[in-house]
Amino acid sequence: MREKYKLMRDSMHRSEIMDKSLAIVNRLLGTDAYRHAEWLFPYVSYGSEVDTLSLIETALKQGKKVAVPILTDPRRNRMVFCQIDSVKDLVSGHYGILEPEYKEDRVVEPTDKTLMIVPGVAFDVNGYRLGQGGGYYDRYLAEHKGLANYGLAYEEQIVDRIMINGYDIRMNGLVTDSKVYKWEH
Repeated sequence: MREKYKLMRDSMHRSEIMDKSLAIVNRLLGTDAYRHAEWLFPYVSYGSEVDTLSLIETALKQGKKVAVPILTDPRRNRMVFCQIDSVKDLVSGHYGILEPEYKEDRVVEPTDKTLMIVPGVAFDVNGYRLGQGGGYYDRYLAEHKGLANYGLAYEEQIVDRIMINGYDIRMNGLVTDSKVYKWEH
């Protein structure tokens, strides 16, 4: 399933990715979860993922504080979120994904006013996601119970059901290019 949806996403033209990403970001900006967040913890998009650079720039312009993931121990699937002031703070990191330079004084713990934006290869209609397979986000969310989280996806990435394991964390919401899904926990 992971390979099928990566191939589907990778087959999209860059202009289609950007058009759909813009629609998704605009839809996210209209959600209560985003409007009420003081902190935004978005992933930094890579390849054919929903583009988040415009989201990061918009959030910063709106006065939100933004922290993005940095892998601190890739072998043990560990990440932390470091505050950035601009997308210019990002450099190529692990796996070629943009991330800030690690500085301990920039590491941020989430608050009850934090919204995490989670990537995924596919999502199901019940709020579960199929990630890249490293477990980074599920592990982080398990360690930060109650952290509000929304996935971003193209409508083509939505499936009826994803096989889940005991460590898979259900999303609070999902934003696609055509709708917003919300689930209560």
